[in-house]
Formats: sequence, structure tokens, C-alpha cells
Amino acid sequence: MERFQLWRRYAVVVAVGLGLALAQVWTRLQVVSIGSQIASTQQLIRSLEGERQALELQWSTVIGPGRLASQAATRLGMGAPQPEQIIPIP
Repeated sequence: MERFQLWRRYAVVVAVGLGLALAQVWTRLQVVSIGSQIASTQQLIRSLEGERQALELQWSTVIGPGRLASQAATRLGMGAPQPEQIIPIP
């Protein structure tokens, strides 16, 4: 009976050891996976930041006063008002 209890104790120790080893491997895999996700997210952030800056530059050129004036003149036939077209507001 004593020998059976000794084997049983060894089996429990081995099972606990295997469980801890598997837990450590799983934890390491999770750390690597999350690290990879963080790296790809950071790369996406850098890419989107560059795209945002390009769009801001494009937007500033689209709404610039010179562009608006040229578009008003070419598309709508608008120009500077004549003196008689200016009405002062009291």
C-alpha cells in the first residue's frame, strides 16, 4: 500500500509539473501573439497618420483662397465685384 501511495504522489507531482509547464508555454504563446498584434497595430497607426497628414495637405490646398477664387472664376464665371455692385450696409 505504501508503494502505491508513493507512485500516486509521484503521479500527482508529475501532473502538476506538466500542468505548470503547459501553462507557461500557453502564457509565452499569448505574449508573442499579443506582441505581434501590437506591432501590426502600431504599423497601422503610422500608416494612417501619414494618410491623415496627406489628406490635411490636400484639404488645405482645396479650400485655399487662391483655389476658391480660380474655381469661382472658371466654373461659375464670377469675378471681383464692380464698384456699382457693392452695396454698403448701414
